[in-house]
Amino acid sequence: MGGALIILFLIPFTNTSEIRSTTFRPIFKIFYWLLVADFLLLGWIGQKPVKDVYVWVGQVATVFYFLFFLVLIPLIGTIETKLFSHNVKKDSLS
Repeated sequence: MGGALIILFLIPFTNTSEIRSTTFRPIFKIFYWLLVADFLLLGWIGQKPVKDVYVWVGQVATVFYFLFFLVLIPLIGTIETKLFSHNVKKDSLS
């Protein structure tokens, strides 16, 4: 539980995107809504009895939660920065 809260403090250090607003980040928007769905799923699964299916779903959802903050935020930021810089270079050549 503590790790889930501590990881939120790492967001400013793992964000590699040049664009800080999520309004202009279409790839991030998709994964953000997947995180919202994952958060709701984790809240729902925490109320269920301890059975194999619920434990497995909870473990997969927990892995996605940590994967989002540790891997996907830096990766998406890097990809979107490269796409943005490629688009700017293409526009400046015209």
